[in-house]
Amino acid sequence: MTARNDRLYVYALAEPGLPRQFTILGHRLRSLPIDGVEVVVEHRPPPDFTTDAVRRQHAVVTRLAARRPAILPARFGSIADEASLRSLLSRRRKEILAVLEEVRGCAQMTVRIVHSAQSTRSTGSPDLPDGSKGAGASSPRPGTEFLKQRLERARQVPPEVEIVRGELGSHVRSERVAAGEREGLVTVFHLVPHQDLDDYHRHAAGLQAKLQPRAVSVTGPWPVFAFAPDLF
Repeated sequence: MTARNDRLYVYALAEPGLPRQFTILGHRLRSLPIDGVEVVVEHRPPPDFTTDAVRRQHAVVTRLAARRPAILPARFGSIADEASLRSLLSRRRKEILAVLEEVRGCAQMTVRIVHSAQSTRSTGSPDLPDGSKGAGASSPRPGTEFLKQRLERARQVPPEVEIVRGELGSHVRSERVAAGEREGLVTVFHLVPHQDLDDYHRHAAGLQAKLQPRAVSVTGPWPVFAFAPDLF
């Protein structure tokens, strides 16, 4: 078992170039170089899973993203000891370097499409790492039935996504579609080069008219949460 004082809280993986030690929003961070990748960590236990804690981590990662052209945010609550980190980077180094190359110079934009009968909450809150959101309320169902229905929804890419692609695809380097996270909701994550963000926003402004009666929200730019590999 890892001793408590050996635990490292992981914020992100980054390409080389960060200081060995630096402070963001009062957090004393350390950049740990491993096999050509820098792991941004803090000596601390994981925070409680609260909205404030998730938002604070998002703010830290956003400032990290402003310092380096390529970072991969870690899932909220990621914790490991240094030996485990070195083993992980050794096993998956090729994959991590490839994703860092893909996201370099890009930000994440997020398009959410919901049926008009549903309310949309547009609070300006950021897109957060996978696993950081609470599950939506739903009627209890047997586990196998729930998983089967969710998988089926995830496999069905709604026709609205093709409209989004037609409007925005020329400004997008990569795309992730989440169609099964909640009934009536489709989320499209776009990896957009920084130099294309203005054009992306301009074309995104016309989505609502093309997707009526659906309700559409476009948020970002954010760090590339949806494009980071699930490592921890």
